[in-house]
Amino acid sequence: MKLLFVTCAVFVGLALGSSATAQNRINSVRVVGAADLAGFNPAEYFKPLGFPSSDTSRITAGITQIKQAYYSDGYLLCRADSFSVVGMKEPGESELAIYISAGPRLLVGRLSISGNKFLTNSSFNGDLYTKVGRPFDQSGLENDIKYILGRYNQDGFPLAAVTIDSIYVYNNRGSDSLGISLNVNEGKRVRIEAVRIEGNTETKDYVIMRALQIVPGTYYNENELTLAKQRLQKLGFFQSVGDLQIFESGDTTGLLVKVVEGNTNTFDGVIGYVPSQLGQPGYFTGMIDVSMTNLFGTGRKFRAMWHQETKLTQQLEIDYGEPYIFGLPLNAEVDFTQRQQDSTSVTRNFGLSGIFLFSDNFNANVSLNTLTTTPLLNAANYYSVYQSSVLNLGVGVMYDTRNDVYSPTRGVLYETQLQFGQKKIYGPEQLITPDTRLTSYTQHLTVGLSFFHEFIARQILAVGIHGEQVTGTELDQSDMYRLGGTNTIRGYIENQFLATKAAWTNIEYRFATGRESFFFAFVDAGYIYMQSDPLADLPSSSFSVYGYGVGAQVETGLGILKASFALGKGDSFVQGKIHFGIVNQF
Repeated sequence: MKLLFVTCAVFVGLALGSSATAQNRINSVRVVGAADLAGFNPAEYFKPLGFPSSDTSRITAGITQIKQAYYSDGYLLCRADSFSVVGMKEPGESELAIYISAGPRLLVGRLSISGNKFLTNSSFNGDLYTKVGRPFDQSGLENDIKYILGRYNQDGFPLAAVTIDSIYVYNNRGSDSLGISLNVNEGKRVRIEAVRIEGNTETKDYVIMRALQIVPGTYYNENELTLAKQRLQKLGFFQSVGDLQIFESGDTTGLLVKVVEGNTNTFDGVIGYVPSQLGQPGYFTGMIDVSMTNLFGTGRKFRAMWHQETKLTQQLEIDYGEPYIFGLPLNAEVDFTQRQQDSTSVTRNFGLSGIFLFSDNFNANVSLNTLTTTPLLNAANYYSVYQSSVLNLGVGVMYDTRNDVYSPTRGVLYETQLQFGQKKIYGPEQLITPDTRLTSYTQHLTVGLSFFHEFIARQILAVGIHGEQVTGTELDQSDMYRLGGTNTIRGYIENQFLATKAAWTNIEYRFATGRESFFFAFVDAGYIYMQSDPLADLPSSSFSVYGYGVGAQVETGLGILKASFALGKGDSFVQGKIHFGIVNQF
């Protein structure tokens, strides 16, 4: 027997209290005589309150929605008997009372699923919320249908459909029970026999196929297609990646991938001039940064950067990355850095690292690098660092669930790196004493954790927590961390602070204006500790700093530009710092 939602006739009457008038407005709603529903608030179905008591059309519409709430919770025999509008103590205010007979909450007595051949009832019955003997719940049934469809989508049936054949009330040993009948139309099982890529004017097909990780001949799997799209997006090569679609051409069923190339080659050039002062001649500062994150469309990376920070401080960086060595999920990177730090020293670092891609979100790395330091004789005719070389062996991990590399709206990024070093000291002679350890050991630890959450449409909260520590004997300034500026604590000059221990946080409130563009306000705060440095004649120190300001990230033809105006601790407006540069992801 089939019988859709059986209900009795609705008898609606209107009774006005002696203090109510046609001009009274309904300010509260009360349901009388019905079973309580979890989280049920009858006033929600009459938003907004304060409508005229004579508006019976709004009253009956609200009662209909209340009845639907009871139906959804298993009270399928619910009926509304009447309602009344009663004047309240305050002049012009009334209360709406609705009298409802909920009836019994029906239990599921029969649940039948037909039409399914590939998946048997026993393969998913245990995972369904709707079960015989359990009260009927409409949202639970809807989730069960989605679950069955999801199972079919995972097993290669993208056209599967589940329909409610009937929901009926029947007499079960003297009491009413509910029967539910579902019908499954499995459709055709789809095997992906080919992949067609469109829109990649620069990126090679094999690079996209490698990121997709979908081998022709496998069956359609909706979850895998979603992950494949995310892999393409996280490459950072494309302006947009369309939803992956199934196509048919003759007897061939394949996967269509549509991409729009982004700007992966960037050039950033800045020049400045510091005028003469206190009898010292003026000088130029500047930066040149060339970055190619998809070299020749192969996924290889190359970056070269030169930065003249002050008259005596400059840095040169060259990096190269090779993806998927020997076709394995193993990336290799080579880097060289040379830095002249004012009149203190020149350091050169050469490194080699291997990154093992264990999954879409998790990788581990092993690195080997050498750091050589050459001290410079300063104006006071003394050296403040050792002439030394350090051989470092490092290990690290990264967990990344961000949905976008440059402008994430959700996800977590965690990175940690532990580095062990053997340091050998060669001079200068005047710094070496009988107590100096010519061979010593260092240990560097860096940790970073960032969260991204879009709590309102286009508005994102980004929070980063970071820490660094170096320990060891015979430490000098070449072993220490340099903080301050764009990538650490804004509102201060780049690399303004030296530290052997540091912790800082970055909090940004972002308002998105485009796919990779947003305005933001930020607060940075940190704690910096430096142990005593006998070579530079500096005592130990510790202090806290903070910076705050506003900025913007803009997607342009040159790349993704990020600029901010920041004030440091105790700064006036005219002492604000402008931080500017191109966002790179090497």
